[in-house]
Amino acid sequence: MLDLENCPHHLNHLPQNLEQFDRVIICYAQRGPKVPLDWLMPLAKAIQHERLTIHKMEQTGKNAADFGICFFAGLLLHELPDNTHFVIVSNDTDLDHTVSLLRSHGRSAERVGSQKIENGLNGDDDEAIQLYCNHLLTYSKNRPAREDTLRNSIHNKFKSDPLLVGRVYEALQREGAVSVDQGKVDYNDGVIRRLALA
Repeated sequence: MLDLENCPHHLNHLPQNLEQFDRVIICYAQRGPKVPLDWLMPLAKAIQHERLTIHKMEQTGKNAADFGICFFAGLLLHELPDNTHFVIVSNDTDLDHTVSLLRSHGRSAERVGSQKIENGLNGDDDEAIQLYCNHLLTYSKNRPAREDTLRNSIHNKFKSDPLLVGRVYEALQREGAVSVDQGKVDYNDGVIRRLALA
């Protein structure tokens, strides 16, 4: 179950999530999901086979998506087999209460957040990501258009630490600042600005 309101970059992992999990539920209130066009057919099949549910909350509010996740957790508690493992993807620690309730009913459950500490980044990585995001903002009209030129750009910025280059590239994708589709790079300015100010 994905809280799209505070973990929007996790949407980039949706194809992998559909391979890894039997059922994926996305709840959102305001931020509509944006997906690449070539995902439409696989997502349509997943929806048709009831493996993917994308639920927009009727009323928007501070915790609307959280309540949607709580509702679906309770619903699935009764629908799915006892050995089902529930994973709630959200940075909202209030959803730990939902995890506790699932566990109190004998279910396996966890909440997974996306804080940088969980991504295994250290302080140098954080600074490098911030520096490169500032670079992307400064040169917003002249950004690398392809994956190989993006990697080269990161390499030129951090050539003194070749291992850092790969970690910065992976973190930009994981955080949702960039997405790569068939070698073409798309940028999410909102995420880039957030990482530049982190």
